[in-house]
Amino acid sequence: MSLADLKMQTSAIGKMNRAILDCVASQDIDRAMGLAIERQKALIEIVQLAKNDEHKLATLAEETLSSISEEHLVLKSHSSKKRNDYLVRKSAIKAYLAPIAA
Repeated sequence: MSLADLKMQTSAIGKMNRAILDCVASQDIDRAMGLAIERQKALIEIVQLAKNDEHKLATLAEETLSSISEEHLVLKSHSSKKRNDYLVRKSAIKAYLAPIAA
């Protein structure tokens, strides 16, 4: 793999990382999953073709792990918000039904 090809592949991975994060933030999980599978295949290809360039591989791994960490944090915040919304609705229903049950 030439240096230009490696730079192009690395750039493509960066774009995929940003696209996945955008999908996760907008809760488009199906598209995020598809992009994550594409990213995984691209990463495997890069690792196989660029075994001799450890610095590039380390940089790419660091960027991808950082992106995955951000994706995880966004998903966690969305799930916490959904859980809180559910608890608020549940409490409201109990409050509305309490006079009827009495």
